[in-house]
Amino acid sequence: MYKNIYVKSFTELDHEELYQILDLRLRVFILEQHCFYQDTDGKDVVSLHYFVKDGERIVSYIRLIPPGYKYNEYAISRVVTDPDYRQLGLASKMIKKIMEDIQSNIRISGQAYLKSYYESLGFSVVHGPYMEDDIPHYEMLYIHHNHEV
Repeated sequence: MYKNIYVKSFTELDHEELYQILDLRLRVFILEQHCFYQDTDGKDVVSLHYFVKDGERIVSYIRLIPPGYKYNEYAISRVVTDPDYRQLGLASKMIKKIMEDIQSNIRISGQAYLKSYYESLGFSVVHGPYMEDDIPHYEMLYIHHNHEV
């Protein structure tokens, strides 16, 4: 179910996909979590966008920010899943794909309630907790281990 993970640069996103991504982020982060912040922060244009669709509807999304734009490492941010599609492992599947695709260290500023979730994916706390947009967060790092002998 929902096997296809789409990966597009900003310029490859069509108008409908961009609209759906921004709408999903607004519905979850601003309306559901009551977090009023500037979502359009300029990093979308340099990021890769990972998403899963149900038919034509984007139901889960993550952006991958290249090194140097947020942290020295790659950064994942705006990890979001439509409430009707949670607990299906969609975000975990996308994070694992990102890890496979870039084979590099990844840093995240994750909401505190998701700390154990990110730890289960191999991330470790490097800073925090701290407040970001009035929500407790942890800065966490995934260290890529080269498996070549």
